[in-house]
Amino acid sequence: MPERQSRHPDNDLIDEMKEQPTPSQQGSSGGEVNRRVGKRAELNRATDPDNREPVVGSDNPQEDAQKGPKSRAAIQEKRENN
Repeated sequence: MPERQSRHPDNDLIDEMKEQPTPSQQGSSGGEVNRRVGKRAELNRATDPDNREPVVGSDNPQEDAQKGPKSRAAIQEKRENN
């Protein structure tokens, strides 16, 4: 195929991106949390069709561990006041 006479403004960027290794695809990383929440949501919806199950800190302990003590205390206080 012959080279194009006019270059699109993004061609340099595209060429530069092709030089780098392809990043790993992480679309399913952390999927265990989604499965756990989904399973719990299915059980809750069986008795209450309007129930929407949110993800909570105990579903993803690694992410929950990144929160500092002030954040955890504020979250806990908010839960207790509701």
